[in-house]
Amino acid sequence: MINKKKKIKNMNKKGFTLIELLAVIVILAVLMMTAIPAVTQAIARSRRDTFATNAKKFIDAVRTDLFDGDLFVKSGVQETSSICQAPTNGTYVAVPITSVILERGGKTSSFGKNYKSGYVIVANTQTDSTKTDKFTYYFVGIDTGKNGVENYIEENNLNRSSVKAGNATETNIAAVGSGTLQLSGKTYTLDAICEEE
Repeated sequence: MINKKKKIKNMNKKGFTLIELLAVIVILAVLMMTAIPAVTQAIARSRRDTFATNAKKFIDAVRTDLFDGDLFVKSGVQETSSICQAPTNGTYVAVPITSVILERGGKTSSFGKNYKSGYVIVANTQTDSTKTDKFTYYFVGIDTGKNGVENYIEENNLNRSSVKAGNATETNIAAVGSGTLQLSGKTYTLDAICEEE
């Protein structure tokens, strides 16, 4: 009988009590409740940052293609089937992002959805025809999950706050082919919609 009591005492010294286990579970639950939202927000910020970075890659690709003669006129004032020219004073050229080929990540957004529609817009902001052309690049585009940039954002202003997650609209995207756009408070007329072949 004495041996049985010693064994029970020895067993109690080796383990945790039920209350101790419950306390640990409660502490872990509280930590998880605070950690999961923080991690989710960090992931969402990262996706929006990456979307803005990819938008800048689209702009870089269009900049290179436009001045290398790798874009062709789809519609607009410029002659159809010709090589797309840089816009003249007070006009813009638009290039659909779905026609731009990037080295990496060109088909899907950082949200894991395919790009649905959007444009890189090249506006000639020089108003004096006797001076050198000045080109400003804008981006507008969303993916199939309605994530993206719904307003015309200038290249230098593309950042996390420009990107909407899950509620971006296509209103400004549809207006690109209408013939005139308001960009940074000025009105520009459509010169051409161009794309890679």
